[in-house]
Formats: sequence, C-alpha cells, structure tokens
Amino acid sequence: MVIVLAVVSYVLLGVGVLHKGANKSAVANITATIRAGGSTWINPQMQVWIRNFTSMYPGISITYDSVGSGTGVTRFLQGVYDIAASDVPMPTQLYMNATSKYGKMITIPDSIGAVAFIYNIPGFTGTLNLTADVIAGIYLGKIRYWDDPAITSLNKGFKFPHEPIIAVHRSDGSGTTFTLTLWLYKSSEEWKNSGVKYGYVVNWPVDQLGTGLGGKGSEGVTAYVKQNQWSIGYVELSYAIVNNLSVAAVQNPVTGEFVKPSYSTTLNALSAVDLSSVPSVTDNWYPYAGIFMNINAHNAYPIVGGTYLHFPAEYTDCNKAIAIYLFIKYILTNGQKGLIEGYVPLPSSLAQRLANEVGNSMICNGKPVSSMVK
Repeated sequence: MVIVLAVVSYVLLGVGVLHKGANKSAVANITATIRAGGSTWINPQMQVWIRNFTSMYPGISITYDSVGSGTGVTRFLQGVYDIAASDVPMPTQLYMNATSKYGKMITIPDSIGAVAFIYNIPGFTGTLNLTADVIAGIYLGKIRYWDDPAITSLNKGFKFPHEPIIAVHRSDGSGTTFTLTLWLYKSSEEWKNSGVKYGYVVNWPVDQLGTGLGGKGSEGVTAYVKQNQWSIGYVELSYAIVNNLSVAAVQNPVTGEFVKPSYSTTLNALSAVDLSSVPSVTDNWYPYAGIFMNINAHNAYPIVGGTYLHFPAEYTDCNKAIAIYLFIKYILTNGQKGLIEGYVPLPSSLAQRLANEVGNSMICNGKPVSSMVK
C-alpha cells in the first residue's frame, strides 16, 4: 500500500459509503475495526505491521491473536475473525467451507519464511546436520538416541552420548506443523509410508514412547527446547533468531547440500521459483502448497513456505472493506520493506501483482473497494 494517498475521490458518510469530491483526510480518518488471528509464525512481523499502519490510520483498530493457523482458520469460519492467517494455504475442504459462508475468497502470501530445527545438545558447538529421513525417524520414534548411527554418520566431529532424544512438536493446530509434515511427506519415504501424513495436527508416534513433548505455539516449543537438554524441535526461523537458538543444517533432497536456514538461503530458494505459476488471489491456493520447497538451486534451504492471509472478497460494510483493503495493500507494498530478521519479503513484481488483483477483486455493495480510496 502507498502510505500517503495522493488523491481521494470520495468522502466518508455515516453508513460507510463514500462520495466524490473528498480530500485524502476522509480516508485517513476512517473508523473501522479489524479482527485477525492465526499463525504464530507471522505474529512478530504482524505486530509491526499493525503498529505502523494504525499510526497512519488511528481510526482503524486492528487486533491479532497468535493462536496458531488451525485455530485461526476455524475462528474465521465461525465469523470471529475478519482475516485468518495461516502458514499454508487453506486446505481445499476448508476453502470450500469458506466460499460457502462468505462467497468469493481472497488468499495472498504476505511473506516467505523457513521452518528451522532447533536443538539443545550440551557441549555441541558445531552445526547439527539432518536429513529428511533422520528427522522422520526421530519423530516416528525409530531413531531414539543421539548416538544412533544415522545421526553420528552425518556429524562425525562430535561424540554423541547415549541419551534419549526428546522430540518437541506443536500441541496446537499449527501451520508450521503442516509445512514441516508436508515437507516430510514429499521428502522421506519413511514418513510417507508411515501413515502419519500431514496437517495442522498429526498423531506423533514418538509421543507413544514417552519421549515426545507438545508445546503450544512456537513460544511453547522454543521454551521446551531451551529447558530440556538433549531435545530437538521445530519453529519458524524468526523465533530461533529472536531466542538465539542453534539451528540445524538440513539436506536439500534435490541438491544433496546441507543448508542452514537464513535470510540468504531462503532467498536462494525463492529466487529459483517460477513465479509465473503463482495463482490468482481468488484461486484455491492449496494445490500450490509446497511450491517453495526442495528447490533445485545452490545453497537453497529446503523447508521454505509462505505465510498467507485469507479474507472475503465481498462486503456490505464499506468502512470495514476499505480498512481491510488499505491494510492488505500496505502489507504488500511498504510493509514488505525492512522486515524483521528471519522473514523474507515477496518479490516486488509478485507483491505488486497481488496488490493490483486485491484491488480489482474486493467489492462493497457492488462497487470496487479500490475505487473508493483513489
């Protein structure tokens, strides 16, 4: 979104309809409330976006609940939230449920990130190397001790003790879990054949052995790993950076390289994706989940995904529609600048395309919302 609107062609009326001939203060003074929630992955950056945006539009109140992607989508379908945030596109059945309730839906990615493996191994000072099969083995309960040959063969510079591996995972409905388990399903025959599959919530076989721990939110997983020696867990890269946690190098199944997650290695993956294949904002994005994973590029981290926002295209409350449009446009334009460390901005050409499509797709009482703020 442009931060300062050069021309405003409508003025605000009490019922939320705008007419021609207004100055830009009409939109700047708009009053509306936006309720959003879901992904814990995007929460730190979302709070920055909300703070910066509402400083320009003090009449627009935005709340964001970091409750996990699954809960966010559920509450959106229940009518609690105006915008749902998730770490994967809304699964097809839920997308169909949303279109049945709200009519045409809009989905946009708002940033790109990585799922990182964090660990607490006393005395280990190098970088832990992992493969998809090793990660699958740990969470399936088939690799139970740190001195298992599958681990030691990848990390020959350290003598691992015979200590049980504490495998930490999310306990709540999580897009981070969805991203990880989808990647495991795509990358490990061991996982694919296990029957666990992928989703916001899965049944972790390691829990049945008593060595699995479920933490609520990325905050809970991070806390468990920090508190428990000989543990391993997965979080968004941004959480690992904020909490100063060691991150593992994961083998890209396509290139064979062991790559640590970082801004640059995430960008390496993103830069090699054919963005012309990215769907329209009004399409079902779920078939494209995993589009950023296992990219065939040098030093490209393999577990890369987008974070997504979902909201209706059609409105009767034009104040709310304008407020949502302005906020989404801001996220896709000025909001992409200076992201928190660990988040990668969308390519500018893609972000602008998405912003234009949102402007053409949002309708209030039969009129394009974008025409109300020009």
